Amino acid sequence: MKKPTLTQTMRYATQWGMLLYLASISTTHMYRWPGTSAGPLDAYCPMGGLETLLTFTTSGQIARGTNFNSLLLLGALTILVLIFSGGFCGYMCPFGTVLEWVYKIRKLLWKKTVRLPNKLSSALSYTRYGVLILIMLVTFAVGHKLSLPFIQIDPYRAFFHFGYEMNLRLWIVLGVVFGLSIVLERGFCAYLCPLGGYVGLVSLAGFTKIKNNGEKCIDCKLCDRACPVNLTPSGKLEHHRCIMCFRCVDACVGTKSLRVSLADKEWR
Repeated sequence: MKKPTLTQTMRYATQWGMLLYLASISTTHMYRWPGTSAGPLDAYCPMGGLETLLTFTTSGQIARGTNFNSLLLLGALTILVLIFSGGFCGYMCPFGTVLEWVYKIRKLLWKKTVRLPNKLSSALSYTRYGVLILIMLVTFAVGHKLSLPFIQIDPYRAFFHFGYEMNLRLWIVLGVVFGLSIVLERGFCAYLCPLGGYVGLVSLAGFTKIKNNGEKCIDCKLCDRACPVNLTPSGKLEHHRCIMCFRCVDACVGTKSLRVSLADKEWR
């Protein structure tokens, strides 16, 4: 494994900080050690805000299994994405961090890289928008009186319960999600994650972009090979799929044709 750049070192530190923070909250809430307290895991998940958004805006009620804090987190996430585009997925999402490092460990054991054809990968990325719409509509149809219909197949909730209140269905879901992410780097994030779908839609209006200076580019494709979600920064970059990890920018060490801009002003 190559020595990480300063950018990636900072990203890893942020990832692990968020992961350990959420893990401490989750274990404190579940096991209720003497002298400790923490809210439910749902209170720290902006996805809950999306699940209850339609119900809240039409009736003023919160869907069962969600938390008002989730709506506040959704608002904060939206502002964050408008500024830093997909950076939440690349730096802050704890579940994305777990899946990314599962793949890294797999690469230590089996170095083969599996990538889907670019056109197929691009087409499959729209699946997560379908998953997002389905979850929001079904949750809205159920209303606030019944429990969330998807709570028993939520991989995020299942993983961060660390075996507590698990059943066979949740183990199967986790197996599928981890299996996909072992074969394809961030496979769940790229093709199935509904929260990633929301981040992708909002990031279309985001201020932070990665731009390619075609005059400097020598078409070496190093940036394409570095991308964890199978994008092609050397050509047309699909910003709604980019997680702003900057691995492509770090890979462009020769001509430095890839640059990061914030509100159309280059800062890296």
